[in-house]
Amino acid sequence: MASLSAGDSESKEPETKDSATTTTKTTTTETIQRIKCPHLGQENDEGNVEYKLKLISVDPERLQHLTTQLNFRLAEGGNEATYMLGVADDGTPTGLSPTDMKETLKTFSHMCASLAGTKYKVLRIREGKEKGSQCAEVLVRQLSQQNDEKKEVRVAVIGNVDSGKSTLIGVLTKGSLDNGRGSARSNVFRHRHEIESGRTSSVSQQILGFSTIGEITNYKSLRPASDKEIVESATKVVTFLDLAGHEAYLKTTIFGMTGGLIDYGMLLLGGNMGVQRMTREHLSIALALNTPLFVVVTKVDIAPAHILKQNLKKMRAILKKSGRMPYKVRTLEDVLIASEQVQHKQIV
Repeated sequence: MASLSAGDSESKEPETKDSATTTTKTTTTETIQRIKCPHLGQENDEGNVEYKLKLISVDPERLQHLTTQLNFRLAEGGNEATYMLGVADDGTPTGLSPTDMKETLKTFSHMCASLAGTKYKVLRIREGKEKGSQCAEVLVRQLSQQNDEKKEVRVAVIGNVDSGKSTLIGVLTKGSLDNGRGSARSNVFRHRHEIESGRTSSVSQQILGFSTIGEITNYKSLRPASDKEIVESATKVVTFLDLAGHEAYLKTTIFGMTGGLIDYGMLLLGGNMGVQRMTREHLSIALALNTPLFVVVTKVDIAPAHILKQNLKKMRAILKKSGRMPYKVRTLEDVLIASEQVQHKQIV
């Protein structure tokens, strides 16, 4: 999952270009991030992460074994797996030459082609131990025909009233911007009084689907897609739980967070309003539940620069006091780092 947060102003931004990407039809690795790949630790025989030093001159029998292994990793991760190429089993980022990496990715594409509905994408290529060597992080997804086998990530959307929770969910799931008068949030509300007041009072769910190559399946047609259509063409589904921000509905919000089987909490902070009482309450609940958390700052376009800076500083101080280290996301590299670390509940 990618982490967007009101992070630390001292965080350093890697001076890199976007990482190289590919599918089963593309094996270009010309773009390499000049960032050293760290030692990754011993490979786990279980789970959906696999290390491969190189895949060169593979005979048919070996290819069959590798494909079976890929199928196992996909099953472990709910039709999603991560391969670290150019990395030894003990986690040492040995690296490969550009030629060997190209050959390795070609073999990997054959492995994916052997499994129906399986595609991959190179998330990033970093430098190995030796200068000029390459280590690739590859995301693999498989389209399952059984909906109950598809990976689901449940995100509780929390924050103070009027911070833009329902509007953000409406824009993400419907693919159209708000008109400034609540058109986006009206697609999320369940009750007439919510539409009239503009405030959520119940727990509602909206889904966002991703295909094998990372495309959003909600936007495939001009008309709004039904939940069935979104799920059928998706390999991963993100379920957003829109929770109430008003103090009067705090019990309803607690019910949604405790009974919603949530994987992550998305705390919205209004850039113009700052940290309000209910912002603190919702943050405290998420921390008490030991929920991986990330912060999204909204309404930055209407927040004066000095007010926004002041609010971010206050948010950082609260997070640090709570035992979570704020990490500001600026680049794709930051997204990948944050998505790895936020699961361990060390950063926000």
